[in-house]
Amino acid sequence: MYFVIYKSKNDQYYFVIKGANREVVATSETYYYKSTAQRTIDSIKNSISPNSNVIDMTGD
Repeated sequence: MYFVIYKSKNDQYYFVIKGANREVVATSETYYYKSTAQRTIDSIKNSISPNSNVIDMTGD
């Protein structure tokens, strides 16, 4: 499992969780701040899969 952070057309951030087979398992709500999206990812990682990778596709 891994996380991918994206920036939407309205400049908000969201992430998807992908499985080992690269299929989307879940999509988050949108966040005004990238840091809030990252904190949510960290919370999920700590609860479920601490060694998961995070891929940043925002270009920020």
